[in-house]
Amino acid sequence: MEKVNPLISIIIPVYKVELYLKQCVESILIQTYSNIEVILVDDGSPDSCPQICDEYARKDYRIKVIHKSNGGLSDARNVGLNIAVGQYVVFVDSDDFWLNENCLKSLVDEINRTPNIDFICFNSYSFVNGIIKNDWITYSDNILNAQDNNSLINSLIKSGTVPMAAWSKIIRRSFLLENRIQFMKGTIAEDVPWFLEILRVAKCFRFVNLYIYVYRKGVSTSITNTFSEKSFDDLFSILRNEILYIHKGFYPKEIQDALLSFMAYEFCILLSQLRLFPKQIRNIKRKELLNYKWLLNYTLNYKVKYCAIICKMFGFRMLEFVLGQYLRVKI
Repeated sequence: MEKVNPLISIIIPVYKVELYLKQCVESILIQTYSNIEVILVDDGSPDSCPQICDEYARKDYRIKVIHKSNGGLSDARNVGLNIAVGQYVVFVDSDDFWLNENCLKSLVDEINRTPNIDFICFNSYSFVNGIIKNDWITYSDNILNAQDNNSLINSLIKSGTVPMAAWSKIIRRSFLLENRIQFMKGTIAEDVPWFLEILRVAKCFRFVNLYIYVYRKGVSTSITNTFSEKSFDDLFSILRNEILYIHKGFYPKEIQDALLSFMAYEFCILLSQLRLFPKQIRNIKRKELLNYKWLLNYTLNYKVKYCAIICKMFGFRMLEFVLGQYLRVKI
């Protein structure tokens, strides 16, 4: 098979990350695979990020900079995608970075092993208090060697981890354009419907055990900084809309049940956040969530299975309490 050296567009939305932006960009510029364009989308950042972006553009011809008014992460990603010209795109959050200089070469090697691949999903590390931690799941053989999309989706959800993050994938740009796949502007938890949509329409995708990305915890993306009534309501709206779509019957019964099990996992996330609300608001949100308690019957995801057992034995309010305590420990 003849190897190709595609142009890779790396899209980096930038907003209030002046402490981390240089590490992020440098981790991309040092890649041994050099056929890249780096698109820095300054999303109206009020700090020194716009100047840092312009400095990089003057230093390296591969860097493009867009300055725009603030529209949020989804809007910045869409703007970057609209001007990208690479055969493949990668999204990188500007407070994160790549592990080493061979990351992109490893991904291009994987592309060359699978002609016409729509996307490849890879692994990540976490970066906590200056330490890189290996706390991301290693994909099982069932996931790595799945022979069709349905069995892969089933295995993914059964594993307990569905890697929704846009930054954990390299994606064929024409696949996104042909299917008109973009991020939902103005919505928090935008990766959820985006990933479910690419899963729905992709004809060829793979998961590989390559640790590429280093995700910085405790900064702009931590729940302590991003939790709000809007973030809760956005995820709840996504949950309701995706359930309606799943019930339209586009999927085989087995995959429909698997996707509902994934929605059950998102339901448990919402339930875990209830105790972050003041009591009066919490009571209103709890009543709304109770309408979706039936999701706990879909237990392909083993984490949901544990939640269903707690709910059955001790009741819904106890499950809320346990999940809330777990969330406090986790953050």
